[in-house]
Amino acid sequence: MLELILGGARSGKSRLAEKLADESGLDVVYIATSEPLDGEMSARVAQHRTRRPAHWALIEEPLALARVLREQAAPGRCLLVDCLTLWLTNLL
Repeated sequence: MLELILGGARSGKSRLAEKLADESGLDVVYIATSEPLDGEMSARVAQHRTRRPAHWALIEEPLALARVLREQAAPGRCLLVDCLTLWLTNLL
């Protein structure tokens, strides 16, 4: 299954994705694309960390998202990418 969650900035996309991943019953790999370059982004990253279950795997990759997706895709695994907007921004 593949799900794409769209919405405005700070609209709850991450919370919804995290809820769906948690409810999936699969092993979750959280792929973070942000680079906290300022205080506001650092605070947002810290908030996301506190919400995330400790047993989820974490990969921080701001650029090579396709490679990480290929490497991590496996049956019984949920890949949660947060977020595509920041990943695209990193590429510019």
